[in-house]
Amino acid sequence: MNWIDRLLAAILWLLSVLAVAGITHIVAIFALPAVEAKDTYARIAELAKPGQLTLLPPARADQQSLPFVDPAMVQSICPFDLSKGGLRVHADVEAERLLTLSFRTSTGQVFYSMSDLAAQQGKIDVVVLTPAQLEIAEADDDEDDPSQDLRLIAPETKGFVIIGALAAYPGEKAEAEERVKSVACAVEQVTQD
Repeated sequence: MNWIDRLLAAILWLLSVLAVAGITHIVAIFALPAVEAKDTYARIAELAKPGQLTLLPPARADQQSLPFVDPAMVQSICPFDLSKGGLRVHADVEAERLLTLSFRTSTGQVFYSMSDLAAQQGKIDVVVLTPAQLEIAEADDDEDDPSQDLRLIAPETKGFVIIGALAAYPGEKAEAEERVKSVACAVEQVTQD
């Protein structure tokens, strides 16, 4: 074997090592969110019980409560388990005071989000249900006085809601905390008569 054959064999070996390493790297990057996200609901369940609103600790430079948290946002979390009943979220909204609601699956995928701009007559009323619970709720509706609630069908029975309020300036943190704490989050029984 001459030196050209050895050089070509070394180049071929190096290219195959790089190809395997590159493919492994790409697969790991795409698999990481799916693997890591399976723990999301379990981590949130440690902070709060289903139907219980819990204020999240403020973001710090050395440790974040949730990834990519904006330090200007005050956030709370409300987990839900629809096997125990629907989830009712109620908020009284003040004009020009940002309030956001993000409805997520147990893995953290957003299935619905809204802001204070969706309020009707200064109120946001959302009920998160399974398809079977929605059928029961619709059967109980009065035709003369229909429900004004926004009804969402959750893709999974477990999930959580993240409620956020903007504190544009550090002096507004306390007021933003009060806005977030004023949001009601409770389990609501949906029964067949």
